[in-house]
Amino acid sequence: MMRYTARFFLPVVAFCCLAAGVFTAANRDAGAVKALSLPPEGMVEIPEGVFHMQVEYRWREGLTNDTLIVDALGYRYRTTSTLDIPAYYIDRTEVTNRDYKAFLDATGYQPVWPENFLKHWTDGSYPSGLDDHPVVWVSLEDAHAYAEWAGKRLPTEAEWQKAAQGTDGRTWPWGGLFDPQKANTDSEGTLPVGSFPDGASPYGVLDMAGNVWEWTDSWQTDGYHEYSWLRGGSYFHAKGSLWYMQGGPVAVYQRTKFWHMTPALNRTPTIGFRCVMDVS
Repeated sequence: MMRYTARFFLPVVAFCCLAAGVFTAANRDAGAVKALSLPPEGMVEIPEGVFHMQVEYRWREGLTNDTLIVDALGYRYRTTSTLDIPAYYIDRTEVTNRDYKAFLDATGYQPVWPENFLKHWTDGSYPSGLDDHPVVWVSLEDAHAYAEWAGKRLPTEAEWQKAAQGTDGRTWPWGGLFDPQKANTDSEGTLPVGSFPDGASPYGVLDMAGNVWEWTDSWQTDGYHEYSWLRGGSYFHAKGSLWYMQGGPVAVYQRTKFWHMTPALNRTPTIGFRCVMDVS
């Protein structure tokens, strides 16, 4: 009986040790996978899933003092679509002057059409105190160049809106009602990114309303002209005789069509960008 018990006991012990080793290794591997799946620094993960995207269309009326203005009295229409969007990471804030200078220092990037490129910079550097302000006076091509260097890309309209709105159909990143204390709404210029933490989206993304308009990677052409879709609104409010022009932040479902007319007009002080990365 004792001999039988001993024979039985040893295999059981061996099996338990082996199982424990496998279990520990499995846990360790799972932990490693989990660690590797953490968002890159400064980015937020937006989970995969169905997104019901309602969009209200606006159009660019023109520029005043190089600043984008949108006709507030113009015709509007809305479209609705249902999209299955894979998981992705998005920058928590807009790309800053500091970020963009690091890109320039590393690559020596020079745009093919340099008109108005970083117009407010001097001798390759931004004005003192603007380190953490969103970079502006950059075209869609300038934004693409930075994103490629950073190993990222620009968001599609749908990715931008989902990150700003979540899945509950809210009007503003922070909820259903406009709150001027949660965005840069009427400043004399840009403010440092992340200045309004209470204005975060459901996923914790900041500055998705106000401060600067943001380029997206969604564009269209009629065969003769090219258009990009901008999101988010900006700090700028037209005044005086331009009272009828919409300014400030815009709702997360509003899109503005930007007509790429000439290189000199494709850069303004109210348009910046942020980047995304595919989780997979």
